[in-house]
Amino acid sequence: MKKVKIQSLRILIQSLFLLLALSWLAISIIGVTRSIHQFCPYAVVCFGLRWGVLLRLGGVLMSGAIIFGFAVLVSTLFWGRKFCAWLCPLGTVQEWLFALRSRQYRLKCKLPFYADTKAAWLKYALMAATILLSIVGLGYVSIKLCPFYSLSLIPRIAFPGLILLILTLAASLFVSRPWCRFLCPYGALMNVFQIAGRKAGIPRKLVKRNLERCTDCGLCSLWCPMNINIGENEYVENVNCIHCGICAEKCPKKGTIDEESVCPKQL
Repeated sequence: MKKVKIQSLRILIQSLFLLLALSWLAISIIGVTRSIHQFCPYAVVCFGLRWGVLLRLGGVLMSGAIIFGFAVLVSTLFWGRKFCAWLCPLGTVQEWLFALRSRQYRLKCKLPFYADTKAAWLKYALMAATILLSIVGLGYVSIKLCPFYSLSLIPRIAFPGLILLILTLAASLFVSRPWCRFLCPYGALMNVFQIAGRKAGIPRKLVKRNLERCTDCGLCSLWCPMNINIGENEYVENVNCIHCGICAEKCPKKGTIDEESVCPKQL
């Protein structure tokens, strides 16, 4: 019952943030504000690396987005990528689109774990590219590829970003969270912060599997939206875990999967 309530709470929070993002998008389109990037946490890279542009590109609101983006990064040191499962509007839309498929499809049509791991490196390349472009003053190049920013330019439209958004949403009907797993540079940056925190010995929330209760049925791994092999070890150390709680909800033996704050030295 507790896990069901947690999922209900997560869906409610997802819905509220999606509504907020759509509202911000609407006022961006009609010209009340300049860009939905004033709501985007990745502005910490797109604009934050060149702080002087803030006065021209949104002032206080853009600064707020950068501060929020940095705060989320710091939070990953302790709680992992909860932002992706609880707050990110694009993550929510992807999740809901994939949920339209049948149970059988969602359980059977999955990439092998090794293929998923290799493909996930693409987002790190995109993160490095956006950081470099931002540092040298060419951040507008990567911004044109931003799915959210493309919509805020309607009716002018940034076609590269719009095409990428359409492809991402279409892919979400066949693959769980394709943007989160393979393309999101902010997700890659959150992973880098988690790895740095682990190196520094900072305790972090990890999904834990109770080995005494677990029957090794594999349902936790099958239902994982990030395609992580949860049944491989006692703790899920994979930095791509978004702490959605779906594995715990789908487990036939309630209480087998939970979260625990763990110091890297314990692992």
